Amino acid sequence: MLPQYVREVLGPEHLASFFVDLAGVLDFSAVLASYTSDRGYPAYHPVMMTLLLMYAYAEGVTSSRKLARRCRTDLGFRFVSGGAQPDHDTICAFRVRHLEAFGHLFAETLRVASEMKLKKLGHISVDGSKFRANASKHKAMSYGRMDETMRKLDEQVRRLLEEAARIDEEEDRLYGKGKSGDELPEELTDPATRLQRMREARQRVEAEKKRALAAEKEKRREKIGEAKEALEEEARAKAAEKGKPVEEAKPDPKAQRNFTDPESRIMPKGGSFEQAYNAQVAADAETQLIVAQDVTQSTNDVGRLDEMVGQTIGNTGLVPSQVSADAGYLDEADVKAAEAHGTECFVAAKRAKHGEEEPAAPRGRPPGNLTWRQRMARKLKTKRGRKAYARRKVTVEPVFGQIKNRGFSRFSLRGLFKARGEFSLVCAVHNLVKIFRMGALAPATG
Repeated sequence: MLPQYVREVLGPEHLASFFVDLAGVLDFSAVLASYTSDRGYPAYHPVMMTLLLMYAYAEGVTSSRKLARRCRTDLGFRFVSGGAQPDHDTICAFRVRHLEAFGHLFAETLRVASEMKLKKLGHISVDGSKFRANASKHKAMSYGRMDETMRKLDEQVRRLLEEAARIDEEEDRLYGKGKSGDELPEELTDPATRLQRMREARQRVEAEKKRALAAEKEKRREKIGEAKEALEEEARAKAAEKGKPVEEAKPDPKAQRNFTDPESRIMPKGGSFEQAYNAQVAADAETQLIVAQDVTQSTNDVGRLDEMVGQTIGNTGLVPSQVSADAGYLDEADVKAAEAHGTECFVAAKRAKHGEEEPAAPRGRPPGNLTWRQRMARKLKTKRGRKAYARRKVTVEPVFGQIKNRGFSRFSLRGLFKARGEFSLVCAVHNLVKIFRMGALAPATG
């Protein structure tokens, strides 16, 4: 027996009530744009499905099957869905269909934050974190192994097809060309010949199995060939960027491609290596709202600082006065590009060792013979530099911790485009939960 007025049971302070209220706050035009009026709307309203998906991510439910089950068993989910119970295929298809729209919804959360006077942007912090891809690292192969593996598969395919052809020839000799043995006259179907016929039938089945296995191995060989070509094309592109001869470019023998998600990469994560993507985030120091985000295939963060500052300006219309980042972002050209926007950069010159004592703050004017890197290192040793850089630990690092504690530690979708869309959804949900916790939106009544 369900209560007649679910909101009264959950209460206005419940997260489900907040997400239902967002129906009248967020602009869902990016989602609705993919539905034409002449064909009508789908069985489940797109706004309800979007809110349901966002609420699910806020509750740590990223599996479409688990979400469908919660719509039947959880009062909060039933309230957001309005009692509808979409199946997991519908939920999964909806999520994939609107990946680009989730980027617009992320920007919408910043508009709402601005209207609620939450967006500050005096100081932002940038960081990256590895999230596992929806693929096993054991399904990857290095470039150095590809040629040998393809040769072995060629040999296996040849041998399997030869064995199947030999079995076919043996049957042709027994029964005649184009006959399988099923055409034997009834007088030869007595028990005395039945065992022989069963053996022959087993041979025919064996021949078909060998052909099917050969086809499977041929498909695997094609996948390896495609991965090999992709690595070679990548090596040629890198050579062209550096002005080196393209025809001489070769991939590193250790360079890998994954066959489940070819766009993911092997990355160091938690002391081991995982098939993963590198998620980038810029967060506002005052509110911990995410103001810029992206997903990359790069194992490091070099060259991402200006991109995050530029995206922050585009998303918010404001230029942050300061940005802090760890040593992984230290690149002279990138930092200077970020500073050209009018944002002062505080980027560590080296990774700090645990328990290492901070050196004394420098005094006076910096020596004129210092390199750019030395100047940045000296800047972060000053009292002002230490204070600015210290904000990073209480700004962007907790944001990644909150995202992971909320249940998102692995992408559900495969491919860079889909991973970016899903992470946009994750970041939008993070911002909405922050807005909810700060009590910025007054709950609706009735």
